[in-house]
Amino acid sequence: MRDGDLHAFESRTTGWLDEPGRPCPVRCREAERFASNARLAFSLAIAALMLALSIIVGRWNDWVALIALANIALSALGAFLARASVYPRALPWLGVSADALLLFGIGWFGPWLENLPAGMRSALVSPWGAFLLLAITSLGLNAWRLLVQTLLLVLAISMLIWWPSPADQTAFTIDPRLQLLFSDGSNITRLAIVLLTGLAMALAASRARRTLMLAIRTARERAVLERFNSAEINRYVLSSNVEMLRGGTRQRVCVLFADIRGFTTMSEALDPSQVVTMLNSFRSRAEQAITANGGVIDKFIGDGLLAIFGLPSPEETDARGAIDAATALAAAVENWSRKRQRNGRQPIEVGIGVHRGEVFVGLLGDARYEFTVIGDAVNVGQRLQAESRHLGASIVVSAEAFAAGKIDEAGSDRRVRHDGVRLRGRSETIDAYAYK
Repeated sequence: MRDGDLHAFESRTTGWLDEPGRPCPVRCREAERFASNARLAFSLAIAALMLALSIIVGRWNDWVALIALANIALSALGAFLARASVYPRALPWLGVSADALLLFGIGWFGPWLENLPAGMRSALVSPWGAFLLLAITSLGLNAWRLLVQTLLLVLAISMLIWWPSPADQTAFTIDPRLQLLFSDGSNITRLAIVLLTGLAMALAASRARRTLMLAIRTARERAVLERFNSAEINRYVLSSNVEMLRGGTRQRVCVLFADIRGFTTMSEALDPSQVVTMLNSFRSRAEQAITANGGVIDKFIGDGLLAIFGLPSPEETDARGAIDAATALAAAVENWSRKRQRNGRQPIEVGIGVHRGEVFVGLLGDARYEFTVIGDAVNVGQRLQAESRHLGASIVVSAEAFAAGKIDEAGSDRRVRHDGVRLRGRSETIDAYAYK
């Protein structure tokens, strides 16, 4: 993950977490924005329905209209502030209270309360809007807010059902078969359903929030870890069986070793911060050249690196990709060196070795694992890189890798074949191509 990608990811996730990584309900911007928009749409729909009903029954109530407009205004304010990423801590709680007040106001000032005795008001449509209000609040993934709203809605519905009205004092006939349906026991059962629904939604919101926070923390940690290990290797390890990787597999790959020449001598004359800057510049160019040609950086070793071509599985283009990456890196370092010289700084030279062969791919260690490739092919690649100085070349490619890359041998006057090259620490010689 590049610096810009990580910074963009952190800017998106910081709104979800408090320092040092604790969930912060106030900063759940996306959830609050979505919930605020849903609440505004709900408020507009309710107002439209009430207007249509008033026209149909020919009855208008100023208080109901005022409550509906106040709810729309509060919902619109919440949606605006959420979109502007300025979300006061108290605003969601005001919305919760406004929902309960809206439900109560529609029932209290509507044309039904004064005509129905206590108990029968549970047949009104408005109290059961509680389920929709709870569902909208659950979008914010805030369990405490859901619990508070549940209690407020239960209180509002209870007042609508059992508050005395003129209809209680007048004769009101009801079919005995329906009497049980509107008894106190039935109404308490209905309220219990609302209460249990709110509790269930609160538990679901709490669980969903914990899962979401865990996913965000895991993603952030992985984004940070990818800055220490190759993203490709991380994916390879995560998609494989650990026990199988501990046992290792034999695999034919191409290895690329690269190293800055004379780095130790050069760093003696530089400030440590300048050394770090130089290494970062080299690694950035190396990573770009290697990943662009299908390679994976196994590890950086001081001023050098080891890259692998052939993970997760060998391809016919691995050798060609390794050679192209080597030439791209050499060209990038050459241009970088010229720029440094124009600025009055020391030039940079790089030595690169490329070889193809069978290696062990897997994990080493018991308590702490390290992904690595081991084998003679790795040693040969490193020796070829060291031999590049003696051959007066920036790149040395073994004949085996060169042949696997299917490169025309007569294609360049900057390339020279050397037969029987003796590498340090090896009894056998090797044929190789040196790139000037």
